Amino acid sequence: MLNEFGYDVGQWDIARFRERPPQDTFTAFDLEWHLLPDVWPGNAVATKLFTSWLPYEEADSFLEVGCGAGVTAVVAAMRGCSRVCALDINPAAAETARLNAVRHGVGDRVTTLTSDLFAGLDEGTTFDLIYWNSPFVEAPAGHEYRSQIDYAAFDSGYRTHAAFFAGLGGHMTGATRVFLGFSETLGNPSHLHELAARAGFTASVYRREEFALPADYSGPGSGTDGGPTSLVYVLYEFRRTATTDPA
Repeated sequence: MLNEFGYDVGQWDIARFRERPPQDTFTAFDLEWHLLPDVWPGNAVATKLFTSWLPYEEADSFLEVGCGAGVTAVVAAMRGCSRVCALDINPAAAETARLNAVRHGVGDRVTTLTSDLFAGLDEGTTFDLIYWNSPFVEAPAGHEYRSQIDYAAFDSGYRTHAAFFAGLGGHMTGATRVFLGFSETLGNPSHLHELAARAGFTASVYRREEFALPADYSGPGSGTDGGPTSLVYVLYEFRRTATTDPA
């Protein structure tokens, strides 16, 4: 069942993005970053949390799916990963990530590609650590994607999540660790786990944190009318299971 509250908050957040004054930089992790138009700034709460939680020290190669402005990919390179690849379906996001890798002195270790999930990767290219801060707001089948930025927030029917799990195996070794950033308040965790199980993956919670609902949100389902009063963000680790459901 669709998480109507998450969908309402997602629409509200996208509307705020479209109304904000133009900006060409933002600050995250005490650094200044480039930002091209129609790219989500990399200083959102979820981005900062997930980026700070990932175990980069256990990986030499790192893949970020849906890299946005490239903050996590650049931090991975700065934290010691020698081969980093950042993918995004939005060409402006891939270029922003490239600019930020150069800006912070890791352009020689970070490759950026415009790619619909894994489509831009060579077959058989594997990584030690794969990460996706997914567009966890499930949108209904008739959702209208007005611009590239919508793909950073919404996934209609979780079709992209299903494709992510279906494509993972081609870029994993037996030791690859897979992480997915998610919101249990704004997303649809039961649908997520169902899709993962069908593809042969099971999830465990790596880190979780809860925050108060933004004070300026008073839309449908907010705490003002008995709905949620907080947002839960979680970093899941997915592992392969022994069998898959072919359905």
